[in-house]
Amino acid sequence: MMKTISLIIALMSLITVAANNNNGDKPKSFSISGKVVDNSESLTGVKVILDNQEINVYTDFEGNFTLENILPGEHTLSLSMVTYDSKIITFNASQDNTLQIELESK
Repeated sequence: MMKTISLIIALMSLITVAANNNNGDKPKSFSISGKVVDNSESLTGVKVILDNQEINVYTDFEGNFTLENILPGEHTLSLSMVTYDSKIITFNASQDNTLQIELESK
C-alpha cells in the first residue's frame, strides 16, 4: 500500500513538471495592426481576413484594425470592401507590425 502511494505521488510530480515545461515551449505570438485608406481618407468597414481563414476583423470608423495572437512566419491579409478592388498583402510575422494599406476604387 505504501509503495502504491509513493508511486502515485511520484507520477503526479512528473506530470506537474512536464506540464510546466510545455509552457516554455509555446512560440511567441505577434499582433498586426493597420490603417486602410483611399487617397489618405480612412475607410470604415473594410473586411480584413488572415490567411484565408475564418479569422477576420473589420476596420473601425478611422480605418484601423488589429489582429492578435499571430504565430511567427509568413501570412497573408486579404482586404475587401464593396466598390473597391480587393487587395492581398503578404507579410512575415517576426515582430509586432503596423501597416498602412491603400485600396483603390473600382
